[in-house]
Amino acid sequence: STSRGLGDVYKRQETIPIFFTFDRYYVLAACVAFHSLLTNAAPEYQYQLYVVHTDLQPHHIQRIKKVVSHFHNANIQFKNASHYDTAWDKLRNKSHFSKEIFYKLTAAEMFPQYERILFSDVDVLFTADISSSFFLYPNEKFYYAGTRPIQENTNLPRYAKEFTQEEIRLISDYEISAGYMLINLKCIREDNKQIELTQFFHNNLNRLILPEQDCIALCCAPYLRFMPYKYVVCAFQFHEDPQRVKFNPNNASFQDKQVAIKAYNEMREQVVQLHYPGREKPWNSPFVYKYKEWLTGCHQANQLGYYLLMQPLFFTQRLKKYSLSRFIRKIKKKYHG
Repeated sequence: STSRGLGDVYKRQETIPIFFTFDRYYVLAACVAFHSLLTNAAPEYQYQLYVVHTDLQPHHIQRIKKVVSHFHNANIQFKNASHYDTAWDKLRNKSHFSKEIFYKLTAAEMFPQYERILFSDVDVLFTADISSSFFLYPNEKFYYAGTRPIQENTNLPRYAKEFTQEEIRLISDYEISAGYMLINLKCIREDNKQIELTQFFHNNLNRLILPEQDCIALCCAPYLRFMPYKYVVCAFQFHEDPQRVKFNPNNASFQDKQVAIKAYNEMREQVVQLHYPGREKPWNSPFVYKYKEWLTGCHQANQLGYYLLMQPLFFTQRLKKYSLSRFIRKIKKKYHG
């Protein structure tokens, strides 16, 4: 009944806010993600989309607006966040991330009109409605909610050198996927968590590995909640044999292998958000798992022409990244090999 109560409150308002943050290289991805999200959206809600950005040009904004304009129960606004000091240049482990990930930590200040808000990456395809995730954990104290890794976290050994055992334990037990989250803005404001999060980010630029996820786990535990796995399902997980999967030991129920396998299969059957993690994306490589599904979504969003137009830019961008990666590997090998 508690859950229904919160749902009724927001239903009267008829608004589900959700924000995204990305750079100009992800405009095509955003068009496909937004179209798939709104195609599956529940008609009884108004979906208020926000894009937090620093480098989108008017023609990018117009393209995105055109996609959203086809849906009567959706609206979109753009927020330029250039005034925030992300100190991105000083961050050691940038990987394939962009500086826009920092804005996941500043939502409480950016959206003062809301008590809670959803966040999503755009290297995704939505296959079901997201509205149920907005009403999770009513009247509970938490800062962020997201899915925990269903598989063993093979990233943890990277933390051993510069993180304490307690920090590694917190990351192992509380790290959530920052690719789709419910953010409790009210609790963050009440406890001044945004200042703590952003200061921790700036004070640990030299050691953060998954920058925003590490900040959230280390600053917000134990006030985090784990969403059902279906809200972030990685494309490669459809091509794995559940019998051979190494499951995350931080989920106590997974000590029973059959329980874990059942959860894994249910996750794939009920998927809400299909995520394409890593450097390779379906718009820059046809060899990515679930590429055809994304391309179909691209066609449905009427973006195939733009997809073809963008290929030279994506190719050049990949070439630069791979050249830089090779250079860094050579340097490391020279000095540490």
